[in-house]
Amino acid sequence: MVAVTGDAVPPPLRLIADPVRWRLLRELAGGDLRVRELVGAVGEAQNLVSYHLRQLRSGGLVTARRSSFDGRDTYYSLDLAGCAHALAQAGAALHPGLASAGT
Repeated sequence: MVAVTGDAVPPPLRLIADPVRWRLLRELAGGDLRVRELVGAVGEAQNLVSYHLRQLRSGGLVTARRSSFDGRDTYYSLDLAGCAHALAQAGAALHPGLASAGT
């Protein structure tokens, strides 16, 4: 858990505050998608979508898995446990009374 002091914005909130990353998360809330599907859904270039997906994966908000059919496609999905933990952590940084709300 990353300690947040003073007016520092918790890392998970910095991640989801980006408009492109927020749109990616919203799209993934509907189910697993491939990069090309996400590109079409958010209307951004493939390299930008891939960059933001990497950021979301590093932050523990998104997971990736290879297709079980032929292994060529990668499917991205929302990491619900990771998102819940990140949002609970952000809530606790806002007010100590929110620390137990996410558990």
